[in-house]
Amino acid sequence: TGFHADVGGGRSSARARTRLEDHPVYVVLPPKVQAVLTETARRLPLGAGESPPGDALYFVLNGALGFFPSGRRICVGVIPPGGVLGWEAAIGAALHAHETRAVLPTEGYVAPLKPVHAVLRDAWIHQFLAAYAASRARALGVEAACNARHTALQRLAKWIARLNNAAGEERGISITQGELGSLLGLQRTSVNAACRHLQDRGAVRIRRARLVVVDQDALSEAACDCD
Repeated sequence: TGFHADVGGGRSSARARTRLEDHPVYVVLPPKVQAVLTETARRLPLGAGESPPGDALYFVLNGALGFFPSGRRICVGVIPPGGVLGWEAAIGAALHAHETRAVLPTEGYVAPLKPVHAVLRDAWIHQFLAAYAASRARALGVEAACNARHTALQRLAKWIARLNNAAGEERGISITQGELGSLLGLQRTSVNAACRHLQDRGAVRIRRARLVVVDQDALSEAACDCD
């Protein structure tokens, strides 16, 4: 499961995070857990479509991981910079029927579960997970309602803004229109039409395998308000 802390600071903060010690969840962990993570964690970049190890914690510094129901390509949730994947596995809880894959080139740190579990109190972890589980349930409910209620243009604009914030790159989002269509469960023709509309409004600029946000306000006006 992912856990997201308020990272604040927007794009410049995301680009500045290069060490595990810069991660906002690491900062609030007990000192003994920090010590174990510092000793055992290693940097692990993921290309788009790659999955982090299933038996470890993964601290996202830059980029984004997506939740995908097992066997499906539609993304139903995202772990942005400042998120952590894998807390439930730290206490041996059953994994949910979904896969987690990078939806953008992602930088983060991976730490084996066993040493972390050895220094965590189960009661503390259960409280941590209970708070997160309620938050994630609300977020997934909002995402499901969004998919049912909003147009392709509104949903696409929301995801472009979401991924742009996660990418933290002035040169734009490294993603194709076909990949965006797969993430949202939309036909490529619908994505192409929506992207052209956003470009005509001056919100984005379309490049080969890349989208550049040039006007955040125009993009926000086109998007639904689900984020």
